[in-house]
Amino acid sequence: MEAFDVYVRTPFGKYRGEIRLMRSGAQVSGSLSFMVFSSDFQGTADGPFISFHGSIETPIGPLDYDAEAEISAAGISGKADTRLGTMTFSSQEGRRKS
Repeated sequence: MEAFDVYVRTPFGKYRGEIRLMRSGAQVSGSLSFMVFSSDFQGTADGPFISFHGSIETPIGPLDYDAEAEISAAGISGKADTRLGTMTFSSQEGRRKS
């Protein structure tokens, strides 16, 4: 299990969140949470690159997303495309020690 503290930049502001993921070969699964929202996701991994999709329940209804990210020694950074636009996420502190 890998866990990252992230900052998610949305059309409504920047929020602190968390991404937890597990990689098994070319498959990736995990969860994304920020504010009071949480979402499970599934996707694929290719070296340091992952792509995943999911849906998060919000006050304005479900928000589907397709995301891609890169994981490095410095942490994780990526973007998620949604019907509200593109949201970016990144960790500033790097991989969290668990």
